[in-house]
Amino acid sequence: MAHPIVEYMETALHATLEVAGAFPADKHDFWPAPKMMAVGEQIEHLAENLEYMIGPIAAMAGITGLPYEHTDGPLSRLEHLTAHAGDVLAHLPEDAWQQDLSYPGDFVMTPHRATLVMLEHDAHHRGQLIVALRLLGIEPPKRWKEE
Repeated sequence: MAHPIVEYMETALHATLEVAGAFPADKHDFWPAPKMMAVGEQIEHLAENLEYMIGPIAAMAGITGLPYEHTDGPLSRLEHLTAHAGDVLAHLPEDAWQQDLSYPGDFVMTPHRATLVMLEHDAHHRGQLIVALRLLGIEPPKRWKEE
């Protein structure tokens, strides 16, 4: 059975992916405020962070390499990394969640801690992207859908 946080992580990452996908391509250079990344830069930043955070966990799980070439732009890269992160976390053995992992830059975290960091980072940038959508007059996708 997968770790309980995996389902929530996949839901959160897909919510961010849906928000990022709500931007028309011609608005990826939109800067919502000074000292903020443009929309496209934020999408690329989200992808880079996922790749950085999931890499050591994938190596621990014996999953080598990323299953794609990211030449179709930042949104495509984020889509592929979201799927890859979900796959890696879903296949991580229960006893691996509390093992220390080394990250570039002399960081050490367990997969559990790294997943929490990914969730916090993802939520932060999703919020910024939602504000950018609203500034452009675009209704953001609903996070919680009525069933």
